[in-house]
Amino acid sequence: MGYLKQKRKFRIFVVDDEEIISSTIAAILRLKGFDAASFTAPLEALAASHSQPPDLLVSDIVMPSLSGAQLAFQIQADHPGCKVLLFSGQWDAADLEIAPYEQGLVYEMIPKPVHPKELLKKVQEMLSSIPSVPSEGEVQARTRLAKNMKETIAAVQADIAVSAARKQSARRRVSRENEQ
Repeated sequence: MGYLKQKRKFRIFVVDDEEIISSTIAAILRLKGFDAASFTAPLEALAASHSQPPDLLVSDIVMPSLSGAQLAFQIQADHPGCKVLLFSGQWDAADLEIAPYEQGLVYEMIPKPVHPKELLKKVQEMLSSIPSVPSEGEVQARTRLAKNMKETIAAVQADIAVSAARKQSARRRVSRENEQ
């Protein structure tokens, strides 16, 4: 399965209090063409979301100061279109998985550690439901194409009109010659 053919770079925030995890996951995502930023402090990610809203939040659940679920709630409150992928190595704590659902958080969850292929597959799956927004260059190209098409149509219509006028003139001439 191929990775997303992106018309724009999706912005992904990766949050884990272990720097090696957040920076490694962000680096893997960047290698696949995503605009990924890593954070070790959930409050920094929340502050960054105000100026650059993410399309996807990938976050550990258990972190100091703010859990991944709490961070996701706050980001989704400001940016309802943001998808959330939570991960945790503490699968023995079932309430970590159930509580956010009960509180209304829309998210998916994967175990930690996760193989990069599985992570990329899940990210692709989640982002594929987000409609692509054409870049400014694409919009300009489409506008030029539409203008060129209009000009071509106008030229063809003018040729048709000239051809029709010539045929009509020829018919009149033949009609006059037949009358004489």
